[in-house]
Amino acid sequence: HQPSPVQVTLVRDRMVHIKRDDLLHLPYSNVSGNKARKMFALNQLLVEDISGFSNNADDDDDDKFPNVLVSYGGPQSNAMLALAAIVNAKNMQRDGTTEDIPNEIENDNWMTRDDTEIDNDDENDNDNESNIDIDMDMDMDMDIDMLDDNEEDIDIDSDPYDSISTKSNDKKKRFVYYTKKIPRYLRKQPNGNFLRALSLGMELKEMSNDEYKRLFGGEEGGSATPPHDIDPPLSNKQSLWVPQGGACGMATPGAMVMAYEIVQYWIDKGKGMPLTVCVPGGTCTTAVLLSREINKMVKEIMNERHDEKINKDGTKTKAENNLQLDIQVAVIPCVGDEGYAKRQMKALDISTGGDGKSDIPLIFPPPNKNKGYLRFGEPSPAILETFLEMKDEYDLYLDLLYGAPAWNLLLYYFKRNIPSPIQGRQIMYVHSGGLEGISSQLTRYKHKGLVGANQIQKF
Repeated sequence: HQPSPVQVTLVRDRMVHIKRDDLLHLPYSNVSGNKARKMFALNQLLVEDISGFSNNADDDDDDKFPNVLVSYGGPQSNAMLALAAIVNAKNMQRDGTTEDIPNEIENDNWMTRDDTEIDNDDENDNDNESNIDIDMDMDMDMDIDMLDDNEEDIDIDSDPYDSISTKSNDKKKRFVYYTKKIPRYLRKQPNGNFLRALSLGMELKEMSNDEYKRLFGGEEGGSATPPHDIDPPLSNKQSLWVPQGGACGMATPGAMVMAYEIVQYWIDKGKGMPLTVCVPGGTCTTAVLLSREINKMVKEIMNERHDEKINKDGTKTKAENNLQLDIQVAVIPCVGDEGYAKRQMKALDISTGGDGKSDIPLIFPPPNKNKGYLRFGEPSPAILETFLEMKDEYDLYLDLLYGAPAWNLLLYYFKRNIPSPIQGRQIMYVHSGGLEGISSQLTRYKHKGLVGANQIQKF
């Protein structure tokens, strides 16, 4: 494993250490960015080859890849695509194919049509009353021409259980995905992450909006455990439940690796200065797990520095400790508000062994308490302005759902002498990727009249 690089850039006269996780790719599955961290452990699980034997006969069942992954979320979710890619990669490994999955989607080569087109008669369009849609799952309300209802639908299997084999000799790994009723425009012409995941073997389980909300709704955006009403496709621990966005303890090993990279980097480069690691947050999984692992590592390092050392004459003295190591994590909410971020992080921390208090990251407050944060997924001139500034002035590409909104808030605090997580501290920003969606995101801005078609081609 190679650490993701750190790019040092001067942004509005402030030095920023940019942790380029957007350049991080997992082997075989080619999953990148934030999802590469969350699904690092899952990607490492062993898989049986076609003869039925594991890669390593000495390993127990806990180290083996499950026969079925089960998750839920929106039809264009990044986590959905990442899980589909990992399952497909495991099947390729099982069959003796070891090449990495091509990363076609990075350049939107799978985008067969404008993914902002929508049928307003579809039941899925009435879900805007939902408090929060996590992980790029927002519904879109573009004002455009409707598709012909008489057009023949592409056949999408809506009941994966019909196709899941329970025979012991069927070693193919499966990915079952629950989502709300697919809009007619997307059913007729699948595109983006949805098309890519289907091509990688994802098996779809559609639900009505009411049923989906009943099973997966709530202030915390759903549970880390599967709803009681859903039976696992396969029993005997052969099915693994992955919460929306990978918000579970499975993400801990990836956060641990990331924490080690950051701590070691700051020991080498920090010169004793305090550092704030700024993380854009949806479910805030990475932020809270990273905070816990950094706190743990810093404490261990500082304790080691204070241990006694044995001199040549056998006497003991306190070891000198000249190291100053002050690293904190702060999350920039991109979905929901401060209360939602706190609930998400507290719930995950407690469910993974924490106390729900000591390791919760700081939260960047909105500039205006009354107005709150920018609405997730809503095209905004402010977000577009930040996107263009970071691209044109600093050659840093950001996505428009997490990266650009996060920087819009971060830049607000750069030169203001007001309390914030970065006041009087050095800054590291974790670039979590998501660049594969820029083209389709900009198309939404075009339909809102914020950019022209010729501008999109230049981006």
